[in-house]
Amino acid sequence: MIAIKGVGIRCIMSAREAAVILGEQWPAESGRKNEIALKACYSVIHGYVAPVICRRAFEAAAREAGFLLE
Repeated sequence: MIAIKGVGIRCIMSAREAAVILGEQWPAESGRKNEIALKACYSVIHGYVAPVICRRAFEAAAREAGFLLE
């Protein structure tokens, strides 16, 4: 689960949902891990990599941004 100011607490259930969050609801001052996670999500959506790749990248981006609720 993540907590984004202005968005609230979200439980991300799919690569597509993660991509929407990363691309549309993440703060503009995102770091490099956000870019990596977004690419990983698209790779999962298109069937190029396993979903666990997206999950790990998304968690790293959320941790970098201080959004990950552990």
